[in-house]
Amino acid sequence: MKSLKRLFGYVRFYKSQAALSIFLAFVVAGLASVQIPALFPIFQALFGDGNADRLRGYPDRLPQFLSFLKGPFQGLVEYLIAHRWEAFVWALGILLVLNLLKGFAAFFQSYIAGKVHTGVSRRLSVDLYDHVIGMPMSFYNRMGSPSIVSRFANDVESVARGLALLLGKSLVDPLLLVGFLASAAVINWKLLLLNIAIFPFVLVGVRKLGMRAKLAARKGLHNRDRLVNIIQETAEGVSIVKAFNMEDREKKRFWQESDNVRRQDLKIVKADSIVSPFVEFMGFMAVCVSLLVAGDMVIQKTMTMTTFSLFYVALASMFTPIRKLSSINNRVQVLVAAANRVFEVLDEKSDIVEKPGAARLAAFNREIRFDNVTFSYDGSEVVLHDVNLVARKGEIVALVGPSGAGKTTIARLIPRFYDPAAGSVTVDGIDIRDVTFESLRNQIGLVTQDVILFNDTIAANISYGRPSASKEEIMAAARAANAHDFIERLPEGYNSEIGEKGLTLSGGQRQRIALARAILKDPPILILDEATSSLDSESEFLIQQALDQFMRARTSIVIAHRLSTVERASRIYVVDSGRIVDAGSNEELLSKSLVYKNLYRRQFRLAEV
Repeated sequence: MKSLKRLFGYVRFYKSQAALSIFLAFVVAGLASVQIPALFPIFQALFGDGNADRLRGYPDRLPQFLSFLKGPFQGLVEYLIAHRWEAFVWALGILLVLNLLKGFAAFFQSYIAGKVHTGVSRRLSVDLYDHVIGMPMSFYNRMGSPSIVSRFANDVESVARGLALLLGKSLVDPLLLVGFLASAAVINWKLLLLNIAIFPFVLVGVRKLGMRAKLAARKGLHNRDRLVNIIQETAEGVSIVKAFNMEDREKKRFWQESDNVRRQDLKIVKADSIVSPFVEFMGFMAVCVSLLVAGDMVIQKTMTMTTFSLFYVALASMFTPIRKLSSINNRVQVLVAAANRVFEVLDEKSDIVEKPGAARLAAFNREIRFDNVTFSYDGSEVVLHDVNLVARKGEIVALVGPSGAGKTTIARLIPRFYDPAAGSVTVDGIDIRDVTFESLRNQIGLVTQDVILFNDTIAANISYGRPSASKEEIMAAARAANAHDFIERLPEGYNSEIGEKGLTLSGGQRQRIALARAILKDPPILILDEATSSLDSESEFLIQQALDQFMRARTSIVIAHRLSTVERASRIYVVDSGRIVDAGSNEELLSKSLVYKNLYRRQFRLAEV
C-alpha cells in the first residue's frame, strides 16, 4: 500500500475540496442512516405493540444540556400517540425531505470528489511527463516508446478510474455501513453482534480475491504494453507490412496479444464477479441464524414485531454498501498495480544529470575534443574504445566507417545525450559535464536521417528551437534550406498542418524543414547524422546546396555516406569497431589507410554512381 499512500500525497494539492467532499460524505451517510432510528418511535406509536408507555419515557432520556426540550418533546410524543395517522403522514413527509437533501448532498459530494480525482490524475500525468522528458536517451533505449506511451494511456487512466472510486462511493459506503450498524445497534445490539460474527470470514475471502485481481491487473498492464508496441510498429511500418504481404501475420500477432489481455481482464472480472455472491451468501447465512434467534424472541414476546421489522430493515440496508465495498477492494488492487508502474518510472534515476552549480558555457570559440573516450550503453558491452578526435572552429570533420562502427554514438556524446564511461568530451577546454545542458545544447544544431517533425504547422516546426522567431525570420530560414518554394505552394503555406511525423510531406521536404529548423537556430556547432543518405538525387542536390552555404564558418561534425561530403572535409576520422583507426584528409587516407580505401571504393564511389 506504499504506492497508495504516495498517491494520496497528491490529494494535498486539493485538500480544501477533499475536506468538503469528506464532510458531504458524512452528510449523505448521516441523512441515510438517521431515517430508521427516527422512525422507530413513530412506528411504535403507530402500530402499538403496547409500547406507548415506553414511548412516553423517551423525553426523560434527553441529556442534561437538552433538558429545556423535555416539555416540547413530551408534547410531541403525546401527539404521536393520540394522532397516529397524522404522525404517519408526517413521517413520510420527513422521509421525502431527508431523501431530497441526501440526493443534493450525494450529487455535490460526487462532483467535488470528481474535481479532486481528475486534478490528482492530471498532476500525476504532468509529473510523469516532466520526469520522462528529462530522462536521458539510455532510458528511452531501455524502456521503449510503446511502454512509455502505455504508462500514460493505460496506467494513469487506471489510476484515474481507481481514484474516482476511492474518492467517490468508497468514501460514502463505509460511512453508510457505520450508520446502518449504529441504527441496528440502537434497535437490538445483541442481534447485531450475532450477525457481524461472520464478518472476519468475509474479509479473509475478499482479501484473497483482491490479491488475485492485483496479480491479474499487473500482468494485464504488461500485456497492454506489448499490444501498444504492435499497434505502433504496424502504424509506423505499414508500407513494409503491405509490401511484403504480411497483413495476416500482423493480424495474428495482434489477435494473440489482445487475447492475452482479454484473459487477464477476465481474471479480474472473475474475481469481481465472485465477490458479490460470496458476500451475499455469507451474509444470508448470518441472517438465517439471527432469524432463528429473533423469531424465537418474538414468539416468546421478548421482542415486538415492530422492533423485529425495523431491525431487519436496518440489516438489509447494510448489504448494499457491504457488496460495493467488497468489490472496491478488487478495484483498489488494480489501482495499486497501475500506481506501482507509474511510480516505477517516476523513481527512475537519470544517469545524465546537470552538476550542481554548473557553469554556463561561453560562446564556442576554439575546438571540440574527445580525450580517450570509452563508452558503453549497458555498462557491459563497450561500444567506443579510447576515442580521440578534434574538431576545430570552422572545420568540417567527417566520421566514416561501416554500419555499427560507432559513428552516431560519437556524435551523440557531443550534446551530452550520453556520458562517457571513461575519458572526456570538452568544448574550448571545458568538460561538458561541468556546464549546463541549456548553454551546451543552445550551441548545437542537429539534423539526422530520421527526421523528427511534430503534428503542427510548418512554421511551428521551423521555429521549434526559437519560438519567438518572427515570420520573416522563419521564411528566411526556409529560403536558406531551399524549402520556401514548396511551402508556398501548399494550400495554407506556412500555416499548413503537416500531420503526424510530417507524413503529408515527402522525405526531401521533411528534411528541408528540419534543416530550416537548424538554420533558424543558427548554432556555431552543427551535427549532420547521415542527413542526405536516403534522399532522391533532386532532394539531395537542394539540401546539399543549402548545407554548403549553412556550413560555412561553422564547426560541422558530419557522418558521411557521400563522396562529395568527405572530399570537402577538413579532416576525416575512420571509425571501425568503436575505435578511431585512422585520420587525415581524403588524399592522405587513400594513400595510407586500407580500411578507408576499401570503404571509399565500396561505399563512396558506389554512392556517387
